[in-house]
Amino acid sequence: MLPPAPATTRPRLTTLVTVGVSATVLLTVLSLLILVDHFAIDYARREAEQRLQQLSWQMRSSLTGIVRKATGDVQLLSELPRIREGKNPVEVRRVLESLQKTFPDYAWIGLATPDGKVFAATQGVQEGADVSARDWFKAGQDKIRAADYPPATLPGRKLPYNADPWRFVDASGPVLDANGQFRGVVCVRMSWGWARRMVQTVFAPANLQYAADVFVVRSDGVAILGPQGMEEQKISSESLALAASGASGALKETWADGRDYLTGYARTGTPGDPATLDWSILVRQPEALALSGARALERQILLLGAILGAVMAIGAAIAAGRLTRPLNALSRAIEERLAAPADAATLPDVRQNDSYHEVQVLSRSLNEMLNNEQNHLGALRGLNEKLESTVAERTREIARKALQLERALAQEQSTQQLLQERAAELRAILDNAHDAFIALDPGGVVREWNLQAEKLLGWKRTEVIGQPLAAMMLPPLLRRAYERDMRQLAESAGGAASLLSRRVELMLHNRAGQELPVEVSLAYVPRSSGHLFIAFLHDISERKQLFASMEAMALNDTLTGLPNRRALMQALPEALQRASRLRQSCAVFFLDLDRFKQVNDRYGHEEGDELLRQFAERVRGAVRKTDTVGRLAGDEFVVILEMLHSDADAQEMADKLLPALQQPFVLKTATVALSASIGIAIHHPDDPQDIEALLSRADRAMYRHKQEGLQLRARR
Repeated sequence: MLPPAPATTRPRLTTLVTVGVSATVLLTVLSLLILVDHFAIDYARREAEQRLQQLSWQMRSSLTGIVRKATGDVQLLSELPRIREGKNPVEVRRVLESLQKTFPDYAWIGLATPDGKVFAATQGVQEGADVSARDWFKAGQDKIRAADYPPATLPGRKLPYNADPWRFVDASGPVLDANGQFRGVVCVRMSWGWARRMVQTVFAPANLQYAADVFVVRSDGVAILGPQGMEEQKISSESLALAASGASGALKETWADGRDYLTGYARTGTPGDPATLDWSILVRQPEALALSGARALERQILLLGAILGAVMAIGAAIAAGRLTRPLNALSRAIEERLAAPADAATLPDVRQNDSYHEVQVLSRSLNEMLNNEQNHLGALRGLNEKLESTVAERTREIARKALQLERALAQEQSTQQLLQERAAELRAILDNAHDAFIALDPGGVVREWNLQAEKLLGWKRTEVIGQPLAAMMLPPLLRRAYERDMRQLAESAGGAASLLSRRVELMLHNRAGQELPVEVSLAYVPRSSGHLFIAFLHDISERKQLFASMEAMALNDTLTGLPNRRALMQALPEALQRASRLRQSCAVFFLDLDRFKQVNDRYGHEEGDELLRQFAERVRGAVRKTDTVGRLAGDEFVVILEMLHSDADAQEMADKLLPALQQPFVLKTATVALSASIGIAIHHPDDPQDIEALLSRADRAMYRHKQEGLQLRARR
């Protein structure tokens, strides 16, 4: 028997397995944390910056649109005849107050004369006050301009108490009369309430979900809109400097409170356009809140790795202990046999067993005693090692596959959560949009319908999804054209670019069957399974009514209700063309009240206006319904007589008209009797169609009648 091999201290299998499993789990968890910190955190930061940038763009578009509306209303007021030619502050005030009713955020609208005196204003505020030193008056003398008004009170009138400081935006522009002479400056003062309501309504979902703060900052760095305690405070940050330079985007920065924020920035207005305002828009969100989801995922992975490592270490220790228990016993038995004297009567019984270190001891001892058995044991040991290696390899492969599956499931869950959040964001944006949103498939079937569409058209979303749009809203005459356009878009979206790039006005039917004028913007959205067409519908009913009202106001005299000079200048050419076409003469009467100025000066303007109204009614009642009666200006009136068979018909009508005009006029405070002067100009079918010459002849005839006291007929 060989002497026992020198004893060497080697680690036990239990220790090796436990340490190996623990180290593997620890390395896996650390690697996963590094990947999460590198990719997930970076991805979450980019997503948050993009979201804040989009919110800043949305705020920029809203503010620019409101300011442009105010400057557009100033342009509209400056072109109204009642503003350009108005001589009565009451009439001008009515026009200004009518506009104020359509947009309640207009705190004050006024018209100042060239010397800086307020001629007329809403509710009479500041009328007669000198505003020549005010910035809006100076800036609005040459072109339309807009400027923000710092917190203050309206001069001359105390503003009502408000928890927030009063702030205004002024839009002013020049007013020119019909001759192009400077008439004065019109100003629209818009209160700051619309900006706060816009933040409370449009950005409320973003504030609730992301705790985002919205700032509107003037060019001097003072916040004019922001969270409580930050308004009227000077702000200095990298994002503000970038926004002031005209850039837009998002970045991470540290604010004055020492906290790190992700900030989206943009700038309103158009460079070089005085009708817009240069404000910087900042939308910030605490970085810790923006990255809270990724940090929570990191903590969960760390906790899961710690639990998994502890469980696997305990399991490895228990499994290794059970596996090595018989091997330890066999090792002790073999060592006892090797230590026994060679001449011992009996040797300790050695049971056959298979293992690692202990098997090595056994193979050395049995190699001397039982060669044959040693060979069998060697073969068996080799087979066992191969089997264990295979089992270990399969175990590692199963563990690797399980880890990959776990990562894939975690990634899928994260992706699903992000998709749900994006879907919720998109739904909130669509539901809070100002316009109706409709999504259609190529067949014209409704696939999406927001809350504004429900309010505008009357159908609930659950009622229209899956239904054809044309059958519900379009009149029968428009359905064929709609179906043709939809087929054209479905066959080639690229070929229909002209239809997708413009706004179209349509007349739709709402659920109550009422006609509804809308402005439609159409867009093409490609998808993996086809494509969609999305449409934004804007209600233009108020715009149509306003234009119709303005057209009527532009063509009618506000005092008498008769056609004004502009309407007469449109009606007279048409009358001359009809005379030439029908081969019938027509005549123009030029009427003027004698001694009207004395009545007006003696009894006042109100009595003078009443006299003009009664005079207009008598003239309109004396002529035929087919004839046209209009007021040029002051006490000058024009009558257009058509379908005259001879020149004597015109004189006959004048003879009938004069007695009616010489009857006394009963006013509120007096009864007056006046005469009228009439000048007649006749146009024959073959005469040149010269309107100015015809009116000039009638005017000269009227003055001859006034001077000579005779009724003369103007001849060619």
